[in-house]
Order: sequence, then structure tokens, then C-alpha cells
Amino acid sequence: MNIPLLLIIIGFFIIVLVGYSKKNVDYLSVAIICSLAAATLTSIFTDADYEFFLNEIGFQAIIVIFCMNIITNLATESNILEYLAIKLFKISKGNDRLFFYFLCFITTLLAAIISDVVVAIILAPVVIRLCRILRIQAGTHLLGMALSINIGSILTPFSSGKNIVISTTYNLNTIYFLQHFWIFAFVLWFITVFIMDRMFLREEPSIDKQQKKLVLELINGEIIIKNRKIFLVNIVAILMTIFFFIIIPELYLVALFSAFILILINRSFTKKKATELFKELEWGVLFFFISLYIIVACLKAAGFKDLLLLIPFEFLSTPIMAILLLIVVSFINAFVANNPTALFLIPFIDVLIFEYNFPSVPIFFAFIFAINLGGNFLPSGCTCNVFLLNTAQENNVKNLDYRRFLIVGASMTGLHILLTIGYVFFMSFLYP
Repeated sequence: MNIPLLLIIIGFFIIVLVGYSKKNVDYLSVAIICSLAAATLTSIFTDADYEFFLNEIGFQAIIVIFCMNIITNLATESNILEYLAIKLFKISKGNDRLFFYFLCFITTLLAAIISDVVVAIILAPVVIRLCRILRIQAGTHLLGMALSINIGSILTPFSSGKNIVISTTYNLNTIYFLQHFWIFAFVLWFITVFIMDRMFLREEPSIDKQQKKLVLELINGEIIIKNRKIFLVNIVAILMTIFFFIIIPELYLVALFSAFILILINRSFTKKKATELFKELEWGVLFFFISLYIIVACLKAAGFKDLLLLIPFEFLSTPIMAILLLIVVSFINAFVANNPTALFLIPFIDVLIFEYNFPSVPIFFAFIFAINLGGNFLPSGCTCNVFLLNTAQENNVKNLDYRRFLIVGASMTGLHILLTIGYVFFMSFLYP
């Protein structure tokens, strides 16, 4: 264990986190420079070589993130999400409460499939426009979306970068998430939406009946469909992708096949070849993840594991360890971006499971729930919350400002964590 080297690498990691959290900083350049500097020092003072760093980069995770970016972009171009929002409003027949439940439910499911930020970017403006036409404020709906998005991110191993990193590292497939996470996640969702309805939505002015009737007659989801054939084919293709994610454990293979088949299917509609679509992808995110993998590899080479082994975790029972993990990671995630946090804590999870032999199920449960839910403690805790708040402010949504987002988000997240603590405590006895 090389303590000076460890401190230097942790310093580089902190610089990356600070750069990532600042809007005016070129976070990617900062991350690449810090990772290269860390790798150079590590190769000088340890026996880490090129092959070591190459093996430590989670290429499966990088491939899944890359391919899900393609799938998300194509789904966005087909206007599938906007159509769903309008269709749900039509199905609810203008009943505000029923629409709120439908909206939160579909937001949860969509966040389980595609990026939480994309869900927020596409659905938030549609919801605001619908509410404006109905002459009601959209703040409670946007808050419900924010809370639902973070719960939805728990449901699948491919929903977000953090889940992809964790699931590919520990070979957690979709069936694993379904078996261990779904029941409690949906219970959490129902409690959340029910409380939001009882405490806020029922206290707000109801929709005028004449205005509701007029909007239902005028609004039509079919208008936003640019090409009906491609629209239907894309829906079927995405549903098939989800099906194969369930039955095939190798997520990266399913993601690769699905992404490039969708590119071919959409060729006649987008008029773009794969190389053209690649130009529209968020390459910065991929290289940022690679930089994080390199920094974590440097920590491992410098003896981060040996440092963690000095902590006497063996004196803690499984319930106490899982609950501490849940609380600490949730708190960290309120202030620090969740993707870097997930990667940084991978060596710590390794030590708990493989060195101290804590049962993996409650540890993974606590880790994944904390890394997804903790961001709602503060409006700035995750990117989709920031976007929803900014969108509300830009569109003059009067019943959603920073103060309300902070109070409701922190209160509901505190309740989420308390309920999760209880469930983790119970689960720890099922998996001793």
C-alpha cells in the first residue's frame, strides 16, 4: 500500500468531481488529464502496465452505454415519448388525478428503459403545455415525475450509467433486478404517488369542465407522428429489445444487436448511416467513464483495497452494514454526481462481499437503491432534477421553485430511505 500515491489519486478524483459539477468547466478535459496523470504516477511507483489498465476498463459497460445512447436517440426522433404523454391524457379523459397517476407510472417505466435525463427533457415540456392549456399549474406533476424517474432507474440494469457500471461489474442481469428490486420499488412508487396526491394534488384547483372538454376534442397524439410505419416498428423493436434484455444475460450483446438493427430499420426515415448517427452521440460521456475507470484502477494498484481492509467491518452484522451503506451512500449522492460515486465505491463493495463475506443481495440492494434515490435530497442532486427545475422556471410554472423542490424532494427522499432501511433490515435476515 502506497499511502502518498493513494492520497494523490484521491486528490485527482476529487478534482474530477469538482470539474464535473461546475457548468463552466470542461469536465472531460479535466477528467482525461487527471486520469492520465494518475496512470503515469501509478505506472512509475507500482507494477501496473498498459495491460493492467486495459483489463480494468469496463468495456462491457461502455458498450451498453454507447448502444443505449443510440436507441434513445432513435426513440426520441420517432416522438414515442410525446405520443405516450398525450395518449395517457386522452385515456384519463382529462381527470387530473388519474392523469397524474398515469404520468408518474409511465415515467417510471420509461426511466427503466432509457436515460432519466431524456425522459425529463421530452416529457416535461409536453406536461407543461398540457397543464397550461387546461389552465392549471404543472409543478406537482413535475415533482411527481422527478421522484418517479429516480425510482424507475432502479428497475433495470441498463437504465442509467451507474446501473450499467454496477450490473456489468457483478454480472447482475435483468432477472436479478426483477427478482430482488421490483416489488419494493413499485411499493415505494405507489406510496410516493399516493402521498403526492393526498398532500398536494387534491388541494389544487380542479380543471374547468368546459376547458377539459375542449382540450380533449382538440388534442390528438397522431399529429406528432412523422412516419406511422417507422413509429410502430420502433415501438415493437424497443419492446423486443427489453424482452431480450430479460432472457439474455449478456447485456452488451443485446445492446449491440438492438442498436444496429434499429439503425438499419430507421435508415429510410432518418436518412442517416451509422457513421452519421455516431456524430450525434454523447462521446464525452463515454470518455468520461473511461477516465473514471482508469482512476479507480490506479486506486486499486496503489493499495486502496489494503486500506479498506484496515477497517474492522467484521464486527458489524449484515443488517447494520447494509443500513450504514444505504445511509452513507445516499448522503454522498445528495452532493456528488452518482456515476462517479458508483465507480469509486466499486472497490469498497468488492471488499465487503469478497473479503468480509457479507451476503451480496442486501449489499447490492442497499448500494443500488442509495445510488439512485439519494440524488433527490437536493434539487441539484441529479441532472434530471436540475433540468425539470430549470424548465419549470423558464416556463413560469408558479408552483415549483427551488424551495418547494428542496422541501418536497428532501422529505419524500427521507421517507424513501426510511422505508428502504426497514426493507434492508428485513432482507438481511433472509440472506444471512
